[in-house]
Amino acid sequence: MYPIAWAIVKRETRTTWNWLLTFLREDLQLWNSHHYVFISDKQKGLKQVIKDLFPNAEHRHCVRHLHNNFKGDGHIGLELKQRLWAVARATTMNEYTKTMGEMATAFGTAYDWCMDRPTKHWSRSHFGWMLKCDILLNNHSEFFNKTLLEARKKPITPCLENILIACMVRLANRRNFAARWRSKVGPRIEKLL
Repeated sequence: MYPIAWAIVKRETRTTWNWLLTFLREDLQLWNSHHYVFISDKQKGLKQVIKDLFPNAEHRHCVRHLHNNFKGDGHIGLELKQRLWAVARATTMNEYTKTMGEMATAFGTAYDWCMDRPTKHWSRSHFGWMLKCDILLNNHSEFFNKTLLEARKKPITPCLENILIACMVRLANRRNFAARWRSKVGPRIEKLL
């Protein structure tokens, strides 16, 4: 994943998301949205804008953020965390049914909580079969947000310079790391193969 666009706005609203994603769609000429996946932490207004501008794209929710909401609603503890992640990582309907059944038996309210959220947004078992993206987290965005914490204390030009430099350093570090790969795929994927 590469950062390709960012904006500084007063608030994350449907209007600001529409403004940014309209420019992105037009600049990159993304007219056929069948091939794209958006992963977010359910920002205000973003869901509808993605649906309007990229009607055929998949919109997924970051499972780390989902887990934080899960905890916030009282589902606390290592076992519940592991069960939620097992459901999210399930790759087949049988595996999904099994892990959800185990959750229902052990933690009925946690099961109900999960059933209230459309699984197509957060469990691999329900992701579309055409896209070959199984990512459950938006780690790159988390890095970006961490960079923003320090940068946003500065005036606009130094703020944008900090963001740009942080992105360039991250990409250079990733390129250097990839140069040491023994094959054409990353070490995690190589291990899976």
